[in-house]
Amino acid sequence: MRIAFGAAVLLASAAVQAGAETVSAVSVEYNVDVGPVTMTVVKYGLDLSDGAMRSKAQIKSHGISRVFSEYTARVTGESRAAGSGIAPVDFKLVRERDDNIREARVSWSDGGIDYAPRDKRPDRRARVDNALNSELADPMTAVLRIGTAGDSPCPSVHQVFDGRDVFELSLADKGAGRLKIDGYRGPVRNCEVSWTPIAGRAAEKNEPRESYDVSFAQVGKLPSGQALWLPVMLTGKLKGLRFKAYVTELSAKGPVAKAANQ
Repeated sequence: MRIAFGAAVLLASAAVQAGAETVSAVSVEYNVDVGPVTMTVVKYGLDLSDGAMRSKAQIKSHGISRVFSEYTARVTGESRAAGSGIAPVDFKLVRERDDNIREARVSWSDGGIDYAPRDKRPDRRARVDNALNSELADPMTAVLRIGTAGDSPCPSVHQVFDGRDVFELSLADKGAGRLKIDGYRGPVRNCEVSWTPIAGRAAEKNEPRESYDVSFAQVGKLPSGQALWLPVMLTGKLKGLRFKAYVTELSAKGPVAKAANQ
């Protein structure tokens, strides 16, 4: 799940050139490979119409991984402009593994953060509740906050709550570069993204801090005029296994950046 949210968006069979055109909607599909095998396929959509920011994603096991377990996650999120930033409104995550279905929902209002279901263990629930604060974002809003952080998505720090775990995403700047892969050829900003658990099940299990290498491209601007940076590639290790996430299909409403081969 962390790979899927952290890797969202932008490669295509025809390379896309970074630009400053306004983007109103994006639809993307990408693969997550472990070694030479594609284990997960992710479909991501972003709709910026009607003054709202609506995100959705489907994460599904693929290929040989389905022999061992069928896994699907469906995610929806709504965010809104808040001054020069982006605020979360609503987030829903439905996980389905084989015949087991679990749902989590988080909503933000002036009264604070409401979420369900709550942890059955009072001690762990209390630690999560104590970690909640007004700066938290859901994973889908975090993608937008990272993508609109300014002239570059890194350095920046973001605290995230997915209904079960509170964690921190810290981005360190690794400099500018150029990326040449089948789906994207152009300038990128390279960042190291670190995931650190704060409260919840992952923190209780003492899961170690994880770091990923991410290349971002500026793909356009939001209707507000903010630059929109999105990942074009993400690599690293998860629980000792090396993975690579890369976008395979893209459609966008715009005007958007022009296709180019360079």
